[in-house]
Amino acid sequence: MLLVVTLVLSLIPTRLYADQRTSYLADQLRTNEDYRVRTQAALALGASGDDAATRPLCDALTDSNASVKVAAAAALGKLGKPAGLACLERAEGREQTPAVKSQMQKSIAALSAGGGGSGGSAAPPPPGADTKYYVAIEITNKSGRPESEIEPLVRAAIQSKILAKAGYAVAPKGETVAQGKKILNGKKLKGFYLLATVEPAVYQGGNLTQVVRVSMWTYPSKSLQGEFAPKLTQSGTPKKDVQSENILMKMCVENAVETFHKVVASL
Repeated sequence: MLLVVTLVLSLIPTRLYADQRTSYLADQLRTNEDYRVRTQAALALGASGDDAATRPLCDALTDSNASVKVAAAAALGKLGKPAGLACLERAEGREQTPAVKSQMQKSIAALSAGGGGSGGSAAPPPPGADTKYYVAIEITNKSGRPESEIEPLVRAAIQSKILAKAGYAVAPKGETVAQGKKILNGKKLKGFYLLATVEPAVYQGGNLTQVVRVSMWTYPSKSLQGEFAPKLTQSGTPKKDVQSENILMKMCVENAVETFHKVVASL
């Protein structure tokens, strides 16, 4: 059976005044039971430009969900307030989840330097003794932005999220089918292939919406198993904002990989 999962997440009442909106978002970030709504609230606070957004974002660095913590760390980097640096440094020192720690470090670097960047992905480690699943990644860029901006960003986000789960290894970029088959057979691993298609960012009604479609296949045979298509919307973004697009892309693929992990666990 082919599995298709679409997440459409949008909050933010756009007619609220700025201070009311920040208060509303902070409350959502603190109390909403759905981690996806908390994630959206963190991203929106990061785009608000409001000094009052710093404290709730700092508090969210201890959220129970890793995706929310990544969003809060990224949002603090985007918000660009000096007060966010100290709490990021404290949180980074105690954080154990690689994907969260990596984003904290990027935001710390961005705040320290007064700017930011998307970074790239390091070569993944080879399968270990506890590896059960081997995942190949491919990126299709339909965003209209340069491949050099999109491919490394999305690959790094997928790779970090996959490797944060025990029992997974990621195929290096450029691996041939023959090479993959040799590793799978030699170590008796189950193989999967994730194809992430980055759709164009949509700016409408003062909001930014981003969709990344991630299809799940067997590997190396490449038999389609399903598709996950997270859709994230950030309010208060009436014009082109590449950094916000990058954050939403990362959160989209991280949501998709989280669903992928759940599907694999159910097989």
